[in-house]
Amino acid sequence: MNSKKISRQTVIIVSIIFIFNVVAQFLINWVQGYQPKTYQIPTNGLTMLLNYLGDYWVNYAVTGVVYLLLWFVYVSLWLGAFLWLWQKITWSRFQSGLLKGRVHLYAALLLILTIPLNQFGFKFPLSYYLTIPKTFLDSLNSQLALTVGIVVYILYFLFVMKMRFLIYQTVVGQDSFGLSFKNSWRRSQFDFKFYRNLLLVVVILVFSLYGVIYGQQLLDTYASVTIRHVCANVLIVVMTGIFYVITAKFVDLLADYAHPNNSHQSVNVQNQPWHWQTILVLIAVSVLSVWLSGKWIDQPNGRYLVIAHKGISNPNQTPNVVENLKKVSATKPDYVEMDIQPTKDDVYVLSHNTKVTTTSGKSYKINQTKWSTLKSLKLKEAGHTFKLSSFENYLKTANLYHQKLLVELKINDTITNEQLQKFETKYGPLIQKNHSEIQSLNQNALKRASRYLKVKTGLLSPVKNTIDSTKTNQFYAIEYSAVDQTVVRAINQHKKDLYAWTVNDSADVASAYVIGVRGFITDHPKQVRQQLKQLVKHTTYSDALRGILLFQKSAI
Repeated sequence: MNSKKISRQTVIIVSIIFIFNVVAQFLINWVQGYQPKTYQIPTNGLTMLLNYLGDYWVNYAVTGVVYLLLWFVYVSLWLGAFLWLWQKITWSRFQSGLLKGRVHLYAALLLILTIPLNQFGFKFPLSYYLTIPKTFLDSLNSQLALTVGIVVYILYFLFVMKMRFLIYQTVVGQDSFGLSFKNSWRRSQFDFKFYRNLLLVVVILVFSLYGVIYGQQLLDTYASVTIRHVCANVLIVVMTGIFYVITAKFVDLLADYAHPNNSHQSVNVQNQPWHWQTILVLIAVSVLSVWLSGKWIDQPNGRYLVIAHKGISNPNQTPNVVENLKKVSATKPDYVEMDIQPTKDDVYVLSHNTKVTTTSGKSYKINQTKWSTLKSLKLKEAGHTFKLSSFENYLKTANLYHQKLLVELKINDTITNEQLQKFETKYGPLIQKNHSEIQSLNQNALKRASRYLKVKTGLLSPVKNTIDSTKTNQFYAIEYSAVDQTVVRAINQHKKDLYAWTVNDSADVASAYVIGVRGFITDHPKQVRQQLKQLVKHTTYSDALRGILLFQKSAI
């Protein structure tokens, strides 16, 4: 791939991966839509749960069959690719290998191996569905955690490479169960040429990515806004094609390395010239991938809300305490987001976690402890020492500062309609006076709460959800790496708003803005507002490209 041309072999692998990704996305979306809504699952009794499963067992059985089918196709892709690239493919070998548990085991090891790669733009099949929302990774903002994570991944990578001959020994060598593991481990040695070629692939990817971003920076500086917008989409297409090619190259390189008599030519064997068919296929895959995955960006609408996450204006402050509300309100966010949950006696308090720990080390579950006990406790969390704040006091203080709230209703157990009515009776007038909005992960509780609360309610989710016209979900709050242009278009079609959480990095702010996110839930409300003001005044796309290409996950 250095001075040589991209071969038809690479384009075939690209095409197969793309087709699988499209079909898998369609089937998974279909089968998830076929399932009953999660919030309908009864959790207040075994008999009711069994009756529910009796009513919907066909739906879940169909889901299981589809997932099993996708898994077998996924294993078939790895097995077929290896046998084809080794020039050892026959129907008998393929069929025999597909029925071997060892082949499925190694495919599972490869799936785990590719999850972090898909986290940053690669296109390996199925890995997308196991990636971790970037907000949760951002919360591990520790050099030690990052170092440990990298070391663990490197060790795991070396282990998978050490077992690389398992498929060959099982399918081609016809080794017995124990012998296939033994021979694979014994025959595999460190190979400098493989890691040199792998490093070359990584270097090409890094240079391509930085070339795209810095090229857009030049356009942002000197070109008109229309040209900047058009070129940003073109560069997204180009980089998506590169990600697909690099993914195919990795498969090619790994297959060569997984053959006992590898020739180390995976990166350099392409001697064929470019053909117009090859170019057209790569262009088609890139354009369709960008369009279907929601990375094709429209013109930004210039509308935004800044929402202070957990009631803080910077990460060093104690979250969810009334003492910080004045500081946060001084940064003039449109809303202050905070978390509430009930105590044993139905007093709502501010807390993100269901369990709190005192400075002496004793733990209390909030929903199993009365407010009279909790309010006197001196607590510690993430280096902060504080006391729990009551929701009533927080609301009154917010109304004093004329600060609107975005209230996350954290309901982790079953809540009755009577309890929801009590919530409305006690807090409803203060909430309405505040013009608060309420969001929750618990769609069942949210749906019932909306009957009693005359406020705007929205569904909170770490993943994409079905966008519909229900009045319960008047807005959607989605983890920002799961947000794309397709989601934005669907929400706009229903005349609703989209909030993204938790948006802190400049690239994430920029990418969320250009695709049309309405609300920015952030730990840095002042800085985010300044960046958004600048983007409205002079829209740039280089930071947005970095966020969209690297951190906006997509299945296609």
